[in-house]
Amino acid sequence: MRRTILTVFFAVLTSALAFAQSTSPEALYERGMDAISGAGPSRNDRDALEYFRRSAELGYGPAQVALGYFYETGTLTAGSQSQAVDWYRKAANHGDVLAQWMLGRSYFNGGGIQQDLNAAQEWFKSAADQGNPFAAYYLARILADRDYAKAPAMYKVAADQGLPPAQYYYAKALKEGRGIELDRFNAYVWFVVALDAGYSTAQRDLAELDGGGFLSAAQIAEAKGKARELEQTVIRAVAARGCTGWDGELNEFPSPPPPKLQRFCR
Repeated sequence: MRRTILTVFFAVLTSALAFAQSTSPEALYERGMDAISGAGPSRNDRDALEYFRRSAELGYGPAQVALGYFYETGTLTAGSQSQAVDWYRKAANHGDVLAQWMLGRSYFNGGGIQQDLNAAQEWFKSAADQGNPFAAYYLARILADRDYAKAPAMYKVAADQGLPPAQYYYAKALKEGRGIELDRFNAYVWFVVALDAGYSTAQRDLAELDGGGFLSAAQIAEAKGKARELEQTVIRAVAARGCTGWDGELNEFPSPPPPKLQRFCR
């Protein structure tokens, strides 16, 4: 029994050492993650960038997205929006869902590329179809101006995954009856959910509903109770995977997650 355990231990150790010395794109990416996070001997941003670059040049999507992020934000290397878009596109063309919404965002903003809402819509839809809530939310923002009857459904997709801006704009659609049947009661519910999740803009809309005579005191109390119940199921699915905790995450137009968190956002 002891010999068997030792045999398994040494087999695992040998495999781990082999991976650590490997020059495969996956191994290079992991070494980059170790270098940037401080795991292993020590944090080394220069080594991290080199590992990501080598992995990206070998065609590894997660490394291409990380490298694109560094160029977009100007961290670890001189900023270059055009190079960021190039790396996002390489990964997006191979189906990387995170790259697709980040590329769509570049087309949406016109950052490093000419603004093209048609291209943005296509990339957002591709990522949203794979379950990415950020892409679904951005897609809804485009549809709100182009085909507003379809926007609420996309807001709801992202809202159900716990994205506060989507929860707010879904509530706003219900409140205004834009693209969906007017429903101030459920609008109140979703405004409370968004506010509790940290989206402070919802406070103003709640005040309007509170003071506008649209709902009775009993209805408001019921809506608050329903919101608390809903919050038990409409959890931050992306947060549950670890995709949370960066500056810009709760912005009206969320910014992309940094490389340390990107692996949890796919």
